[in-house]
Amino acid sequence: MVATTAGSAVACLGGIGVLAAALGQKSRQTSRRALNPFAQAKVEMLWSRLSPNGMVATRESAAAFFGSRFGKLSVDAMFSQVDVDKDGQMTKQEWDAFWAHVKESGYSNESIAEEVDNILNGGAWIDWHDGRHPAHPTKAISSQCSFPLPER
Repeated sequence: MVATTAGSAVACLGGIGVLAAALGQKSRQTSRRALNPFAQAKVEMLWSRLSPNGMVATRESAAAFFGSRFGKLSVDAMFSQVDVDKDGQMTKQEWDAFWAHVKESGYSNESIAEEVDNILNGGAWIDWHDGRHPAHPTKAISSQCSFPLPER
């Protein structure tokens, strides 16, 4: 049995309140960064087309996906935004972190799903207006979607 005083009981309860507040803040941050199932499915579908083995996407596999129309521009822009370590390969970890960053930058799940759907249907990679600047910024394709872009 542990003896407590009124002061230590309040401190203990105060600690629980601080812990609960911290957990609530983490939950809000996670939900702000997490894609909903629909947007996540679109992002996963795009990843599966870019990465035949599911582990990494190379410039070659991305070029095969994008084809000749905007192919090099899309590959350069995508790799400049997603391939953080600049090794010429995108890992699944880099891919997932990129989409969490896009979501956190102000894009809605709907706007992400819509834009990824455009890419899946033959559109070019776009400048996501997420603070990361694509290669060839003056040539980067602007969004073709119906949603408002986050402020830069």
